Amino acid sequence: MLNAISQGKFWYVLVYLISFLPIYTVFISFTYAFLEIVPLTQFIKYSKELVFIYALAVWLIGRKASLINWSFCLTTLDKVFIAFLTMCFVFMVLPIEEASFVNKANYFKNLLLLGIAYFLGRQIPFSPQEWHSTFKLVLQVTVAAFFLVILEKVTATHFHSQIGFVKYGSDILQIEPEGLFDLRYTFQAQGGQPRYGSFFANPLEFAASMLISFSIVIVYLVSSKSRANKINYLILLGVVILCVLLAYSRATFVSFFIMLVYMAFLLRVYKLIVAFGIIAALMGVYIVFIAPDDLRYFVQDTILFQNASSVAHVLEWLEAWESMLANPMGIGLATSGNAGGVDSDLQVGGENQYLIFGVQLGFLGLILYLAMLFYSIRNGWVTFRGSSSLFEKRVAFIASSVKFGLLLPLFTSNVEIYLFVALFSWWLVGSSETLYQNYSNVTKEKLSNSYRLSETQV
Repeated sequence: MLNAISQGKFWYVLVYLISFLPIYTVFISFTYAFLEIVPLTQFIKYSKELVFIYALAVWLIGRKASLINWSFCLTTLDKVFIAFLTMCFVFMVLPIEEASFVNKANYFKNLLLLGIAYFLGRQIPFSPQEWHSTFKLVLQVTVAAFFLVILEKVTATHFHSQIGFVKYGSDILQIEPEGLFDLRYTFQAQGGQPRYGSFFANPLEFAASMLISFSIVIVYLVSSKSRANKINYLILLGVVILCVLLAYSRATFVSFFIMLVYMAFLLRVYKLIVAFGIIAALMGVYIVFIAPDDLRYFVQDTILFQNASSVAHVLEWLEAWESMLANPMGIGLATSGNAGGVDSDLQVGGENQYLIFGVQLGFLGLILYLAMLFYSIRNGWVTFRGSSSLFEKRVAFIASSVKFGLLLPLFTSNVEIYLFVALFSWWLVGSSETLYQNYSNVTKEKLSNSYRLSETQV
């Protein structure tokens, strides 16, 4: 793969991202449990940094034009992203709080990977066939994950309990097993029901990744003209929904319905909104009058934040919010969330991606992150509506829809540490932003030509 990247075939970076990062934690756990070779484990652990930095280096070295003479017009999203990463770098080097420099550097490295993914997406164009192959590969990974999670459900056995996941967490990450299943609490739902993660790191990451698959299935479903293809995509839609149900992620499941409304407006298919309203009403009637008591009380407790999981979220949010009010400029990197580099003794909050950045970088850092999300969604919307190219529409649609769909899960988890979800979605946003910039330039040129023509006629 590195040889292919050396030849400028950057599509293989996406192949690595899609085919390996979903199984990243499971593969490392399996390797360590059966070989117990720490250097090999660490090499695999940092392989993602090697691939992305190598790809960036190859792109920089391989440019035909001199970098000195390289002109690059920054969009608003580019500037906001650069400002966010610059702020993170400043917080890394400043002696703020008690987090060690090594921990802060490790945390910044994870954020820098997001920037590299976005930058590569901005600079590296792919052909329509390469994008089609990319989305096809994502759906193939989804189907593979589906078969494994069905096997987990049928056998009532967590795949992670069979491949050394606990041993790796205990020996390398110093994380002891928790919960009823001796894994992590994320593998256990309210009432002790199992949550399955297939070959992803955990059920929450598994569920969040389905938002990407969901967007791909929807855009191909509405743009395909073949009846056979439509049936296939409907089957895939059912596969995606079943995966989320078995992952037992309430935030992601609700995000599906919210995304449908967003997609309905984006596609101008307003009948979907009516259908969604009817489905929501029927579900409400079922829960209130027909559903068993345990389901009714579960939904009620979730809405009123009265079950253990919801209460835990609220307590984490309050702790983070109090820290932000007391330290509006932030308390420094590696002090919130559960990403690599965060010391548990210094951890403040951690159940909300927005507040995680707010605690560390203050209100300004939070505003920058919100601006990144806003322009990602908005520019994708504009590109989809304005572009006449089918593949450009698909890229913009998926990038915008995924970022919109993640808005709710960001409230309840540290989504930016989900490697596949975070890196692939930001790569998509980078590609969509380039399409947006091209569309904006063409629009401005047309307006300018129209204005000059009007002046000539006058």
